[in-house]
Amino acid sequence: MPIVKMKRILLAAPLQDRERLLELLQRLGCVQVTDFDLSKVQLTGLVRPQEVEKTAAQADQDLGRLRWAIDKISKYDHKKISMFSPKPAAKPEQLSITPQTARDHETLVQEVEQLERRVGELRGQETRISSGLEALAPWLKLDLPLEQLRDTPTLKQFIGTLPKAALQPLQESWAGKPLYIEDLGLVRENAYLWAAVHASIAADFAEAIKQAGFVAAGFPQTEGTFRAQHDALQQSLAEVTTTRETVDARLANLVSALPDLKIYHDAVAAGRARIGAGERLLHTKESFLLRGWLPEPIENKVLNILAKDFPDAVAQVSQPELNDEPPVLLHNNAVIAPFESVVTGFAMPSANGLDPSAVMMPFFACFLGMMVSDAGYGIMMALLVPLMIKVMKPGKAAKKLFWVIGIGGLFTIFWGFIYNTWFGYNPMSNTILDPINRPMEVMILCIGFGAVHLLAGLGMAAYLHIRRKEYLDVLYDQLSWVMVLAGLGMLAVPSLAKIGQYLALAGVAIIILFAARNKTKNPLKRVLSGLGTLYGITSWVSDLLSYVRLFGMGLATGVIGMVINMLVGMIFSAGPIGWVVGAVVFVGAHIFNAGINILGAYVHSCRLQYIEFFSKFYEEGGKPFTPLEQMPRYVRISDA
Repeated sequence: MPIVKMKRILLAAPLQDRERLLELLQRLGCVQVTDFDLSKVQLTGLVRPQEVEKTAAQADQDLGRLRWAIDKISKYDHKKISMFSPKPAAKPEQLSITPQTARDHETLVQEVEQLERRVGELRGQETRISSGLEALAPWLKLDLPLEQLRDTPTLKQFIGTLPKAALQPLQESWAGKPLYIEDLGLVRENAYLWAAVHASIAADFAEAIKQAGFVAAGFPQTEGTFRAQHDALQQSLAEVTTTRETVDARLANLVSALPDLKIYHDAVAAGRARIGAGERLLHTKESFLLRGWLPEPIENKVLNILAKDFPDAVAQVSQPELNDEPPVLLHNNAVIAPFESVVTGFAMPSANGLDPSAVMMPFFACFLGMMVSDAGYGIMMALLVPLMIKVMKPGKAAKKLFWVIGIGGLFTIFWGFIYNTWFGYNPMSNTILDPINRPMEVMILCIGFGAVHLLAGLGMAAYLHIRRKEYLDVLYDQLSWVMVLAGLGMLAVPSLAKIGQYLALAGVAIIILFAARNKTKNPLKRVLSGLGTLYGITSWVSDLLSYVRLFGMGLATGVIGMVINMLVGMIFSAGPIGWVVGAVVFVGAHIFNAGINILGAYVHSCRLQYIEFFSKFYEEGGKPFTPLEQMPRYVRISDA
């Protein structure tokens, strides 16, 4: 199946062309730069440049600061952006960095950092002032300057808190004595008070309030009343708030620089990718050496471009070495390519394995259609997906997922027509299949599709053996199971029962005798191990039953749609207002039903591929092809 064949590329060029050549390779996006095995390099004078590591660290730091600045300024961008809005477009030349743009954006980032530091300082001041205001609040009733809250030879003063339950008994027990107690108010469970006591009874009073739980309050050595200090702090808080609003306004003004800052970030990110590639190069004083992977189909095209733009460069393309592990790149036509995302979502196939996308595609789309199973929803999927792709302009991965849903919509229209379900309605009286009234026929059909799907998995495994010229393995591992399953199926047909019996027994014999051929030479152990393998037929039964979910999910979609329509019919009976409300409910409920069932159908379709289908043949473990390319975070590159 179409796993692109890879070739090694070895390129030597003058050192002065390094940056321009890496930029060209990044624009082409088709060469994966790899490390050299220094133990195998026979040339002398080749080294890794030490300054590259420092540059990479600096680039990482710059990217971190840029992302931080973008996030900080974005908080002040109140312009509403729809979730369907595409990323802003940027031309390739905008992702180039000049010394002037670097200086301008460094100045901008430094300004954001300074403003953020200032915001932090102002926050600290606000916290301190707020704490001071909170501490002064309970004492505001005491209209005495702090400098007068000092003892004299004849007068002792007490200021602090008591448990609120102790205040009244204290006042009553010292009533008529030469003292004055002022109740300043309650805060939670504490009573705030100030007492002026004649020196003759001060010691006794001090002992009494100590026993009552008195806690003395301490104040800084300042002057003025509590109210004056409170007003001064409020004035300071207002000044800090005004200053902070000024800083916030400056940050809000920087929103206009946000688009250019995002483009600059992606330009720096592209430069960081080139630095990463540069770390894998070997250098002399005047030249450098690059080693990597190149897809074979575009070999000549890339070599011609290199020869035209860099006549002093020398490129050599060769077949992979014996111990090489080429990266894996899947390549299919426009209809099948979206389903590559299902394959890579499981695991990348090995370089010597198979890309199952082409075989899997019709099954996946068919299963998705059977589970959504409403022709109205299918029309929505088929029409909305191209529109959403045009409007949203999603990235490569998201675009593939959209097309999987869109192609699945075409199959949904077909199965919705077969099941006679259109937005929950059943307009035709005589239908080919009826999941509600004749469920057994639909379940048998689903299991039949499952059987074909599983046999296709065996066919993929057989193809892999044939490609490797392991012809007997096809008989031992795949054809034997086909014989068993086909024979058992023929037992259900009286005229074919005898043939089915012999066919199944022949398959069983092959499995028992040869399933463990590579595990042991001992005949008895081989037979015992073969019997254990034969027990795996129970897994085939459970695999087949897994496909009943195609019926169950489809039935659920249709029934929920019918319930929605019944509810809407009840609302419509309320008159003109009911018509309006019913229309809203109809649209909203069906969109929700379609969305939740499309999601469930996608997940269950993946499950049938990963567990039932892939388990029969799939060899994973490949490493994805990761060429040097531009991967913008905030913008999309447009040639227009």
